[in-house]
Amino acid sequence: MRIQDHIKLSSTAAVIALPWLKKDTWIPLLSSVLIDVDHYLWHAVTHRTLSLRAAVRYFGQADPPQVPHQKLFHQPWVLGLLLFLGIRLRSRVLLLILAGLLFHVSLDAIHITQMRHLKRSLSEQVGHICPQCGKKEDALQLHTVHFSRNYLERYAPYNYVVLCPACHEQAHRVKREMKVAAQAL
Repeated sequence: MRIQDHIKLSSTAAVIALPWLKKDTWIPLLSSVLIDVDHYLWHAVTHRTLSLRAAVRYFGQADPPQVPHQKLFHQPWVLGLLLFLGIRLRSRVLLLILAGLLFHVSLDAIHITQMRHLKRSLSEQVGHICPQCGKKEDALQLHTVHFSRNYLERYAPYNYVVLCPACHEQAHRVKREMKVAAQAL
């Protein structure tokens, strides 16, 4: 799920929670959005660069490697530790931070589940044959053809296609080249 989507959905949740949390609404909102700083920190340490552009490029590639260390703050043990400390210290702030982190992790879980379902069903639909090059591939990759702004249509099958890894990377390369060309104009 894109950071923009996390910001929109977390802001909506904060508005809904406003009558109950009042002035503390910003705590879960910020924790829900800032949890993804772990991706950037992992990239900075692993690739030895503070370049945000390099991190965005890395995570924006066709099928970026999924390494558990990328999501340190998303890990159950971190969330469990925060719960333990929040209860032990009777800290409303820690529990509100935890609520924001859990909201974010829940959105990620829903997104991952939907994407896996789409990938499986679209792969079965095309018989595990890449529609671009005709190559038989057991591990087709999901590629977004159209990104719907409507959350109710976000995971509609017509917004996606499955491609072999080579065609998927080519599709991203073409997209990057078109973006660079548009910026040059």
